[in-house]
Amino acid sequence: MRDLGIAMYAACVDFMIRAAALAGATYRDANAFLFFVLWPVVTVVLLGVVAWQAVVLRRLERRR
Repeated sequence: MRDLGIAMYAACVDFMIRAAALAGATYRDANAFLFFVLWPVVTVVLLGVVAWQAVVLRRLERRR
């Protein structure tokens, strides 16, 4: 199990290094973008989806 975790970590780091190179940035910049921009945006969007689903479910329950 430990080897799988190390392999996944290495694959993610390799992906980030390659993505940064394609974008003309450093690994540090790509990592900062991922954790300070992309992750919070995705989190907010997912929270919006959950809230929207709750509203839809309430409307459906009222129709019963």
